[in-house]
Amino acid sequence: MKTKLLFLFVLIAGSLTLAQNYPHVSIRDLQYLPNDSLANGRDASLRVGDTVQVTGVVMVSTVVDPTFDRRPIMWAGARWQTYLRDTNYAAVDWAGINIIQNDTVGAAQGTLLDLLDTAQVVTITGVVSEFVSTGQVGGQTQINVLTNPLTPVQFIGTKPTRGEPVEVTIAELNNGNAANYLTGEKYEGMYVIIRNVITSDRSTSTTSSTPFAINDGLGNKMFIHDQSGYFTKRTHKLREWDPPIDGTTIQYIRGVIGHFSSSSSLPTRYVIRPIYPDDLLIGQSPPSITNIRRNIDLIGPNDPVTITATITDLDQGGAVTEAKVKYRVNGGDLNELAMVAGLNNLWSATIPAVGLDSAMVDFYIWAKDNDGMVSINPTDTVRNKYFYFVLNRPLTIYDVQYSPFGSGFSAYNNYRVTISGVVTADTSDLQGDGGSVSRRVYMQDGTGPWRGIWIGGLAADPLQRGQNVTVSGLIRESNNNTFIDSITSVVVNSSNNPLPDFITVSTADIGTLPSGTLSAEQWEGVLIKYMNVTVTDENADGNPGPGGGGNSNFGEIFVADNSNVNTRVELQEGNHPYHNLWIAGLDTLPGNIRVLQNSTFQELRGILFYSFGNYKLVPRKSDDFVGYVSDVDENQLDVVNEYKLEQNYPNPFNPVTTIQYNIPKEGFVQVKIFNILGQEVKTLVNINQPAGNYKVIFDASSLSSGVYLYQINVNDYQMTKKMILMK
Repeated sequence: MKTKLLFLFVLIAGSLTLAQNYPHVSIRDLQYLPNDSLANGRDASLRVGDTVQVTGVVMVSTVVDPTFDRRPIMWAGARWQTYLRDTNYAAVDWAGINIIQNDTVGAAQGTLLDLLDTAQVVTITGVVSEFVSTGQVGGQTQINVLTNPLTPVQFIGTKPTRGEPVEVTIAELNNGNAANYLTGEKYEGMYVIIRNVITSDRSTSTTSSTPFAINDGLGNKMFIHDQSGYFTKRTHKLREWDPPIDGTTIQYIRGVIGHFSSSSSLPTRYVIRPIYPDDLLIGQSPPSITNIRRNIDLIGPNDPVTITATITDLDQGGAVTEAKVKYRVNGGDLNELAMVAGLNNLWSATIPAVGLDSAMVDFYIWAKDNDGMVSINPTDTVRNKYFYFVLNRPLTIYDVQYSPFGSGFSAYNNYRVTISGVVTADTSDLQGDGGSVSRRVYMQDGTGPWRGIWIGGLAADPLQRGQNVTVSGLIRESNNNTFIDSITSVVVNSSNNPLPDFITVSTADIGTLPSGTLSAEQWEGVLIKYMNVTVTDENADGNPGPGGGGNSNFGEIFVADNSNVNTRVELQEGNHPYHNLWIAGLDTLPGNIRVLQNSTFQELRGILFYSFGNYKLVPRKSDDFVGYVSDVDENQLDVVNEYKLEQNYPNPFNPVTTIQYNIPKEGFVQVKIFNILGQEVKTLVNINQPAGNYKVIFDASSLSSGVYLYQINVNDYQMTKKMILMK
């Protein structure tokens, strides 16, 4: 500590820029909101946009050690983050705030925020803002540290401790699983303690940001947000750590209160963010039930199935006294089988053979210890039950994908299978985003729900669209996608097969629904299309234009059909010219087409994918975009006084050209393409449009070179012109 302070004082003495004369306000001044504002759904600070100075006690060091270990404690990507508390420890509401520095490179490091240590008293200068996740209601007030002009932290002194946390209950923060703003907002950013709760919703995923939840027994729930590197399994972890087993009693958990939701379809709720390892004290734990397996991969009508599970009591001196398999056949009565203990805490029971072809057996494990504590696996026996099929026929993709309870998990997860289908997307189609989402190959074995699947691994790279293939491998679930991986065999049975038809799906069926929702999950990996959609937001994650500089743009747009329900379309991963300008310069590249707000598509086609908390349609190539129409200039609407069909440009073209037209009044517009014999080859526009100037993109990738005609029909106006496709 002394070494760190000496280093800190030297840096302060050498600082070139001191804080300017910005108003000094208290944390309460920044955070306080009257009840009438909260009752009307307003939780943003009244000082948003102001540049202020604020003084408080540092609740958590910005980095582990500024000299020897610069890993952040509270994760915010490349940013620096901490929390301040009012210097008056008696303040029990409106007394905490989030501090964040977005620019942390070069001269910006002169703010000295990375030198903060727990219990220091500091004055920080920054801009008050309200961080709101995309699609969410409710946000978190924060101060963005001022780096232009560069304004260093002022170090006032040090308190003996960071102070005792404020006692709160889950009910004060969340009503059920949604934020209770009237009684909870005053604790935002504050260091609190919650006592005597029970855990649930355990996740050991290395990508989950909510590793477990706590419950008060009255129906109120609060998730733990793993912002601290001491309470996460994600890449910013600072230690090896596992969340407590569901049903574990928690004597207390301490942390700062924030807003969070892992999906835009889930309610915003208050979460608690424990900081240091001693912020969690675990009480008694129920039996741990892990490694649930069945002894047969593919089950026939005459096969009894032995279920095994590792069941242990983690409490000192504890013992598992009883365990059961509880199962049903085709949703019938619940049956119980006593499990028998074996070596190494392996318990087993055998479900009798089921003689019905295509029967579905679902089950879960129940266990009790010598303290009378009970656990079940899975903990949610409505959405997540284990299940298997009894089949007297070969396995299909449908069998592997089908997940009726809403978990998204396959009956064959972590089992080896052999399945066949036609390749619907290859690596020339889905090339990934150049970062966290890689290229992908899909196959499908018919038309309809549950019929498509992702083929993972390098073994799939040589496959091509239209090939009928038989693949042997391991079924896995990763990031809420089911796929076949660890491939042992790929056999190409034939080539140039027709692809399954696209299924028309409403944007309301997919929406922004959470993972596993059946109306969306059934289309995972399947060729689908939306009809007559409007681009409702050209950047689903931020403002229009390139990402960076505080703007998030991941190449995704929102579209909606006549249901008026938004859903995502991913432009960045396919091999086509359509983009939403996720990086600067895309609109200057020859042939590129920027998708603009309020433009329309007659059809949008592709494969449904799930990533980063959202289902999204991923078009493959240009022909998955049908009938793109965009307003040329909304400011010109009042000067359109005649019908006009412009000459396409470029002309000749290969393979994309733009057709522009004007209509002086609303009407049902049809724009069609004909070959030189007068045969219709494509419909580009087939919708009602208001008066305006429009352009539509024609992609002739599937046509041969030659002369073509394009024609507009609207109200009583018809016009036809020629164009030349030259490949």
